[in-house]
Amino acid sequence: MSTMHEVARRAGVSLKTVSRVVNGEAAVSEATRQKVTAAIAELDFRPNSVARKLRTGRIDLIGLALPQLSQPYFSALAEAVMREAERHGLTVLIELTGGDPEAELATAREHGPHLGGLLMYPVGLSDEQARSVARFVPTVLMSERAYDAPVDRVAMANREGARALVAHMASLGYTRIAALGADHSGRPEHTAAHLRLAGYQDGLREAGLDCPPELVQEVSTADWNRHAGAAGMRRLIDTGASFDAVVAFSDVLALGALRTLQEAGLRVPADVAVAGFDNIDDARYSYPTLTSVEPGIAQIAREALALLNNRMNDAAAAENRLIVADFELTARESTLGGMAAWGGA
Repeated sequence: MSTMHEVARRAGVSLKTVSRVVNGEAAVSEATRQKVTAAIAELDFRPNSVARKLRTGRIDLIGLALPQLSQPYFSALAEAVMREAERHGLTVLIELTGGDPEAELATAREHGPHLGGLLMYPVGLSDEQARSVARFVPTVLMSERAYDAPVDRVAMANREGARALVAHMASLGYTRIAALGADHSGRPEHTAAHLRLAGYQDGLREAGLDCPPELVQEVSTADWNRHAGAAGMRRLIDTGASFDAVVAFSDVLALGALRTLQEAGLRVPADVAVAGFDNIDDARYSYPTLTSVEPGIAQIAREALALLNNRMNDAAAAENRLIVADFELTARESTLGGMAAWGGA
């Protein structure tokens, strides 16, 4: 088994520099960090977590609490976090909460004493519960909601991304743009569904377009899947409302909507343009390929782990740090067209 001394020799740096990289400390240049990371990979170096615990007082096991893994976004986020954690020499324990605030709190209460830190995607967590979580374990939340608690956050640009999708469609001449995935079921206002609906409405206003309520289809966030997307699109068609584009609040909803539109004999995008959110891998292979917003999953994982490392080193820090990940809109055939506007001549 390789040692830290061998990694230092391979990378051409000091032993202390290797230790800093392994422990996720910030005082290392990116170029040096990359050299050390490459040497670790080449030598298949595995930090001795027991020795490090005795030396630093840190526990190298962190928790990742997610509502579910069945949605592609959460499975992609989990993979990104695990890859980034490995770079820091950390092991990840994944807990599923179902979006239940009591389960979110229980994750911290039951596992906190055995964890060095916790990353959580909260759904129903209150300020008081967030403060309790932070007392159990150093915590970073992946959330758009600001909490009155000593926790750092990495946020997704939900509202901005949805606004960009509407602006993209409006720039192509679409004027009756529907929304698929609104959720007014009592969840907090800072959930993805609420923020993406707000961004959709922002985009319509900025484009000078109407926002008729009949073009907004409700789908519970817990049911954001292909089946619900197909059913929601069927309901929209059955209302008889006129629409020429659809912004789905997740890619899986959009993929279900594509199926229903094609079954109804509507061409995409010649008759109806479709866009999604999350830029999952299936978006590049759907028929037609799907315009979507990439919410910066790799950046979210990277920034969350960096914040958590800092929090683990200084659990008493009171500052609530916030990082908003960059997003990127990728326009594909479902709005731009191609192959004679998919679905027939």
